[in-house]
Amino acid sequence: MDPRNTPGYRLHRALSQLNDLEGDQLTDADRERIETATALLEEVSLLTRPDRSEPTDIHSNS
Repeated sequence: MDPRNTPGYRLHRALSQLNDLEGDQLTDADRERIETATALLEEVSLLTRPDRSEPTDIHSNS
């Protein structure tokens, strides 16, 4: 199985691509959308890790 075809890899790539965007070239609305998308992807990443044994606060205020 191709490791690039796993949910964890796709989440990592999506987060990396969002983090690589040049913020100074975006509108305020685009920056807000990217922040929201990044937060949601990080929450999904926390929820899909099978080795997480300690409880996490996925509703943190940022």
